[in-house]
Amino acid sequence: MTTKTDDKVAKQDKKTPKKVGRKRIDIDYAEVERLAARGLGSTQIARALGVSWSTIDRNRKRSAEFDDIIKRGKVRGIAMVTDALLESATGGNVTAQIFYLKNRDGERWQDRTNIAHEHKVSIRDAMDAARARPVPNRYPETKIIEGKAAETADIGGSDDDGALSE
Repeated sequence: MTTKTDDKVAKQDKKTPKKVGRKRIDIDYAEVERLAARGLGSTQIARALGVSWSTIDRNRKRSAEFDDIIKRGKVRGIAMVTDALLESATGGNVTAQIFYLKNRDGERWQDRTNIAHEHKVSIRDAMDAARARPVPNRYPETKIIEGKAAETADIGGSDDDGALSE
């Protein structure tokens, strides 16, 4: 005869053990590639998927396939924009033509010319020239008497006995 306690123990033995840790987040790889093709970075992809940046970063480190999906998406996005730019340029869009030529053949299509300067400046020569320059007297009305500065203009005179005169 079995008791209720024996039945509970038997049921517990049949259960699959619980997994420890968080539930694994399934990420849609096609959506990741689509978002990367639109030019989104890892943080923006994470926000769009509703996961944290660390989840995306962890998946990139854990799976070479996941990292390749992001890279493939970026390449696909660049290819789409390149095709659209070329189509615009060949369709007569002058701005697109200029942009395309400057970026694809920068040697011949550039706005600025590089000019080489061959004048060399020596800091030592500049300091020597500065030291050789005469320093103008900024306070011409000051005389040095017995190591102290005295103004030449008499503010108030003194008598021979040392008393101030008015």
